[in-house]
Amino acid sequence: MVAGDLSGTVVAGRGLGSELMRDSDVTARFEEIAGFQLVPGTLNVRLPEPLVRDERWRFLPSEEIAPDWAERSGQSAYFLADVVVEGGHRALAFQAVEPEGPGYPPDQVELLSETHLRSTLGLADGDSIAVTLCDRGES
Repeated sequence: MVAGDLSGTVVAGRGLGSELMRDSDVTARFEEIAGFQLVPGTLNVRLPEPLVRDERWRFLPSEEIAPDWAERSGQSAYFLADVVVEGGHRALAFQAVEPEGPGYPPDQVELLSETHLRSTLGLADGDSIAVTLCDRGES
């Protein structure tokens, strides 16, 4: 995979992102981290190979989202990075750490964005999507 490139294929998620982002306090916290207003839900992207994180990815324990977030979400932490989707849409990419259950796929990222990427870009499961990893503060 080219450095800075997180391009992959749109895949269906479990619906957990939409459900969890219904909490306005959680949404506000993720917006604070992203630096812009987010639309509800996430876009799931399957990468051609497992993600290798570098210094552009930051670690965020779940308790920094909300004190009971790990218990409510089943996710104990996140790896987060700023990205640009299809050349112009700011987003926050993440991989969750899920200590219980099937675990988070190592070749998948989720995108929280300022636009509803599926409808804005006309995306369906199986479509290719161009995602570029940014240096911190670059997006």
